[in-house]
Amino acid sequence: MIRYDLPTTDDLVRLGEPHAHAVTIYVPTSPTPAGRAQSATALKSAVDDAIRQLRAAGADADVQEAVRLHGEVLSADTHLWGNLSGSLAVFVSPELAEDWVLPNDLEPQTQVGDWFDIGQLVRAVTTPQEAFALTLSGNGWNLWRASATARAAELDLGEAYAEDAADATNRMTIRGRGHERRLVGDEGRKVLLERYARTVADAVRTELGRLDPNAARPLFVFATEPLLSMIQAENLAWPVVAVPGAPDELRPDQVDEAIRARIGEITSKRLSGRAEQIGNGFASGLAATDLAQIAKAACAGAVGTLIYDFTVDVLGTLDESTGELRYAEDGYDLLSRIAVLVLRFGGEAIAVRPDEVWADIWDGRALAQLRHPLV
Repeated sequence: MIRYDLPTTDDLVRLGEPHAHAVTIYVPTSPTPAGRAQSATALKSAVDDAIRQLRAAGADADVQEAVRLHGEVLSADTHLWGNLSGSLAVFVSPELAEDWVLPNDLEPQTQVGDWFDIGQLVRAVTTPQEAFALTLSGNGWNLWRASATARAAELDLGEAYAEDAADATNRMTIRGRGHERRLVGDEGRKVLLERYARTVADAVRTELGRLDPNAARPLFVFATEPLLSMIQAENLAWPVVAVPGAPDELRPDQVDEAIRARIGEITSKRLSGRAEQIGNGFASGLAATDLAQIAKAACAGAVGTLIYDFTVDVLGTLDESTGELRYAEDGYDLLSRIAVLVLRFGGEAIAVRPDEVWADIWDGRALAQLRHPLV
């Protein structure tokens, strides 16, 4: 089953349970023709690698064959290869087969064991890369939305607004319509553009207020001066990211590319602020960085938030009844296992790259906010 939505917490918990002969594959993908060919080759190599690992682990021939057949089904799925995004995640075991097309740029990985490694899947859920954009010039403006599962596209507005600077300022000395409309002369131009920026800002508040009332997502503004500074001066509730440059001829893919290239910095600031906040509870026993302590707290349902590095495997086993953690090269990924436990008890798990968090409390591996001190 190929999924194009994001996993729910229930999905993560279900995939995080033990599964005999569990094969986990992550393949970076690209929707371009060259990227599709490279992605298909990478998937085939990963499937071949997984079969070799199953054979070395003593898996039956029918288990190996099931993985091979699943790889062939994916390779032949023209709809899949025509609708790629940032990564493909494949989970196969004797009792299930699930595939997820994800927007995040995940790390290539092939793993075989008694557990799926969902660490990178958690990443796709906790950093969904959602944002809005405003393309603004004197000739017109548009609002855009880039979601976790779709590239940037123009928003259908709920109301009618002024189309451009001329409409917004009731100017009559204008030639033509659409992209040919221009304000004529310099007299009062600054005042007129400020009025236009104010009109657009009000429209943004109305439209985005319906979609994101808590102003949690960033707003990328594509504009040139002086309109760029004018819209910034309107103090919109959404975090504004300025993208200087002429917006009139931007294609949707260019808008999306600019958003994806810059959203990482915003994510880092948000995550670092969150980590600093958690670190404030360290002295009172409400924060932990020691993995053994975090594991014990997770088993007891005492972790409210877990921030962890999804790019590194910390192998071992965890006794969920006692919270005892043991490091072992033949074990499973402990960080993703602990993340599942946190989610199961209603907590929040945030998968990060190590350089995305620069808070003093961050040790580059894991940080947990505890619901109560451990005894």
